Amino acid sequence: MNGFAYVFLNRKGAGGLGHVGCAFLLRNGLVRCMSTENQVGHPYTSAAYKGFWTQDCPNNFASIVNLFQTRKTVVIPPGAKDKNGFNLKPGTYHSDPYTEWKRLDVQNVNPEQATWIMNKRSGEGYSITDRNCQNDVYDILHDEGSGYGITANSFVSRIYIGWVQTAFGPNAWFDGNIGASAHGYL
Repeated sequence: MNGFAYVFLNRKGAGGLGHVGCAFLLRNGLVRCMSTENQVGHPYTSAAYKGFWTQDCPNNFASIVNLFQTRKTVVIPPGAKDKNGFNLKPGTYHSDPYTEWKRLDVQNVNPEQATWIMNKRSGEGYSITDRNCQNDVYDILHDEGSGYGITANSFVSRIYIGWVQTAFGPNAWFDGNIGASAHGYL
């Protein structure tokens, strides 16, 4: 199946390091959108409070953008713990809108595998060092037998998702490690 994916960026997220989410085409023609928001901003948020969301929408750009521009809210109750057992600060936290996007048109995609990885990552706690929004988007979209099918290591192709380890923060990864067929600002 030929398909496409989007990587959305909130350039102001994570204290200026950036924040990413993604969307990809399903076999039924809908588009699956997702992100790990971590609105609370804690470096080791437990899965229950990391602000993971997913939603399918019609395959039109306005619907996709609307999902990424809609404010997401997470409520941290008193006594909630991070993934290491330490207290999280109670409160209501909101996401910020995304500021730009890249579209990646690709062949031989695997939306079922990408969905399986997405569901697996949704149940894992957030870790600033190795299980963050950038890692989740990479794992869902890359082609190493565990994602949507976008090449992770070919700089010959215009469409690729470079290694997350080569870029410190989503802004640097988005700017320097994601090749795209289109790019725009919101």
